Amino acid sequence: MKVLKTDTRTGQVVEIIDNRTLNDAKKMQNSAIRYFCSESILNAGLDTATQQNAALGIYSPERCGAIKNYIAACRNEYLRCKALILAATTNEMADSVTFIAPPVPEGL
Repeated sequence: MKVLKTDTRTGQVVEIIDNRTLNDAKKMQNSAIRYFCSESILNAGLDTATQQNAALGIYSPERCGAIKNYIAACRNEYLRCKALILAATTNEMADSVTFIAPPVPEGL
């Protein structure tokens, strides 16, 4: 399938040939969204050990709550994106879904 897209760097319209099936496009975009979700959590300073410590209640109740709430917000954003990807009827619709990382609360 031929698709015309605008190159965001140059502003030129370019022709792209997309031979992926819709299922392939959905799988690829879902993987990308999952990656961005994980990266958002890690970039907030929440490595695996910190996440485990929060789950075990080792930190103060306020910090544990903030960590759990941030992870839940990232998960909810992932689930929102996943629903949009699954509902997509074209490759372009699946590719257009964007993960919007929640703001990182202070004091994590």
